[in-house]
Formats: sequence, structure tokens, C-alpha cells
Amino acid sequence: MRYLIQNIVQHGPYVKEFRMVPADGSRTPDWAPGSHVDIGFRSRSGEEFNNAYSLVGAPGERLRIAVQRESAGRGGSRVLHDEFQPGMEVELSVPVDAFALKRGAVRTVLIAGGIGITPLTSMAHALEAAGHRFELHHLARDPERLVLTKEFEGMRHAAVSTYLTGSGERPDLDTLIGPYTEGSELHACGPVSLLEAIRTRAAVLGWPAAHVHVESFGARTGSEDKPLRLYLRQSDLRLELAPGTSILDAMIAADAFVSYDCKRGECGNCFAEVVSGTPIHRDVCLTPQQRRQGMTTCVSWAAGGDLELDL
Repeated sequence: MRYLIQNIVQHGPYVKEFRMVPADGSRTPDWAPGSHVDIGFRSRSGEEFNNAYSLVGAPGERLRIAVQRESAGRGGSRVLHDEFQPGMEVELSVPVDAFALKRGAVRTVLIAGGIGITPLTSMAHALEAAGHRFELHHLARDPERLVLTKEFEGMRHAAVSTYLTGSGERPDLDTLIGPYTEGSELHACGPVSLLEAIRTRAAVLGWPAAHVHVESFGARTGSEDKPLRLYLRQSDLRLELAPGTSILDAMIAADAFVSYDCKRGECGNCFAEVVSGTPIHRDVCLTPQQRRQGMTTCVSWAAGGDLELDL
């Protein structure tokens, strides 16, 4: 569905918030806390993008997304920052509820890393409206990346803590998470490295995996990645991949038969068995046993320059 960019709000030097309404004047669809939309757009040079962004705030007359400008990656965030203005249109999917808030918890803990605060804003609004107390911990490298703090002003049921990790203020995750008590729910969004640490510490503290819910906004840095020669055994297809390319996207572009969903290393639908090669795992969903057998192709890479998959 086509959406009109109504206005753009700058949050510090790195983040722009896009506020959008249906271009045909119809009603904005309802959506659940934690939802995201897929936004399709084209750069001035003709390159096409389809990126997923979490919805910000509470459901209302407009859909809001906050986009952090990233120097790495394919450049979608840079195009949105540099080329899109109020009055322009983009294509949006219906809101997707893939990171659902678990309601009615005895204790709710929300942990965000940087721009990972975006889906937690809608969860916070829902919890506040329901009168449920919750804890919110927001970690950011510096004050410029500690964005959307006004979303939580005036909330009577929120215990909000912020941490500037770039200045050495690194919180103890065990203290933030705390021992598991029956009926507790933990929601976390941020970089893969933070989510892996949260899941590890939560397990040590007795949290069942079913009560720890995570969503990543990007894989760990791939600055060490080398060009990759990919061979798909069943398809008898050979591909040459440059660093920064998604293995999954390359296979889709080559018309290989693959299944996928989240494209963020969270669902495991793009799992492929590894015939040969050494995967560099960047997902947050596979078990140690699954990682010994294969890899997620959407966010992971391979060391050594050669990878063969049973696809």
C-alpha cells in the first residue's frame, strides 16, 4: 500500500523519524505492540530496497518508523536519510506482528541496545495503558544515540534506566535481567552481540527460553569478511559474493529455491545444511547442535572463502 511521508523528525545526528499516512486517505491499519513494516523504495539511481523497520509509539492516525543512518550495509538507510522528503511516497506492507508483547506477565523486563529501542516504545505504551508495571533498560554508545526518550516521559508504571556504554558505563546484565520468577517475560532488541549475551545470562539465571524474546536490528560487523565462493550442491549453482552481501539475497537473485521469513537471523526459516566450509554464525535463533549442522543464510557468512550448502 502506498504511504505519504507527512513529516520527518530529526532525533540527534543519526536518526530520522518518518511519519506516514495512507496516500489514498484511508484509515491507518491497527497494529500490535512490537510490530514492524516492510518499506519498499527506490533510490535516485534506480536501486531498489525493501527494508524492515519497527513501528514507533502507540497505534494512531500515522505510522512512525525511526531510521538510523548506517555507514555499512547496502545503503537503504542512507537513501532514506538523504533522498526522501515530506510529500514523497513509499510502499509499506501491512504491519507484521513478529515480535509480540507477552501480556499479563508478573514481571516484564525490556532491554534495548541503541536503535533497538524502537519496538519497545510500542510495548511500553501498551503496558502503560494497561496499568502494568515494567522495567526498561536502554543501552547506547553515546547521548546522540540515546533516542526516543520522550516516548517514556510521564509514564507512571515505568522504571526507566539508561546507560552510556561508550563512556564505560556498562551495566551488569545479571542485575538487569535478575533471577527468573514464574510468570516473568523478557523482551530485548538490539545488536546480535547484545542479544547473545542476554540469552546466555538469562539461561544461567534460570530463565526458560520460551520467556526470553529477542529481535535483532543487524548482524555483527562483517568488516573481517572476505569474498565468498558459494556452491549450492543440489542446484549445481556457483555464486561469487562480495562482503556485505547477504547469502540469502544472492540465492534469491539467482532464482535458487530457498525458504525464508524474517531475514534477520531470528526465525531459522532460511537454515541450510553446510556440506563444507566454516560458517561465521550471526543469528540469534539456532541451537549449538543446529550450528554444527548448518547456518542461517540471511545474516551469517563463512570463513576461508569457500562454502558449500546442501541446497
